Amino acid sequence: MDMKKIGAALAVLVVCAGPAVAAKPPKTTPTLTIAASSTNVVFGRTFTVSGTTTNVAAGTKVGLQQSPYPYSGFKPSGKTAVVDPSGNWSIAGVAPQANTQYRARVSKTNSTAVTVHVRLRVAFNVGDSTPKKGQRVRFSGTVAPDRDGKPVLIQKKTASGFKTVARTTLLDNGTANSKYSRRVKINSKGTYRVVVQSGGQDLDNGVSRSRTLKVH
Repeated sequence: MDMKKIGAALAVLVVCAGPAVAAKPPKTTPTLTIAASSTNVVFGRTFTVSGTTTNVAAGTKVGLQQSPYPYSGFKPSGKTAVVDPSGNWSIAGVAPQANTQYRARVSKTNSTAVTVHVRLRVAFNVGDSTPKKGQRVRFSGTVAPDRDGKPVLIQKKTASGFKTVARTTLLDNGTANSKYSRRVKINSKGTYRVVVQSGGQDLDNGVSRSRTLKVH
């Protein structure tokens, strides 16, 4: 075969083939994690939610979504964070009003959900911390949020744990909280606490701090 014809044919093939097209790199999918500094908080207290990301550029905004009980769907919480150069993000001062699920969102990517439980806030006061034997001492306080009509258990610490020694119910104290009051006969030194039953699944039962009464 004529070598000139072969060369011309190869030149035509090269021209037709054109320059090689570089393959596009595969798309990377963002991922997010989420964690709460506490999954059980007292009503009115705050916690911090934080997490990590991969395939997310530093400076990208992370939105925090919430779904309060009965967990019927996620909506924006109004709180956001910015991804730092290490891929981390954090939001402080989150204050749930009820048991709530939270998740993070970047573009169309969501993290898994974390559930934070909220306990009733129970304040506990005593009329006399050093009563005489047989004296009736007033136990009183407030509970937030308002939970009018719910049971209040006054408990004393025993060798096997706290035991209920008196009961009462929450009374109206406005829209912010409820109140309780009950006189209890004190015969000996003891440590007491107050438990308030929520009566629903939106909030957990509340437990006050303990107080020790010394009989003289």
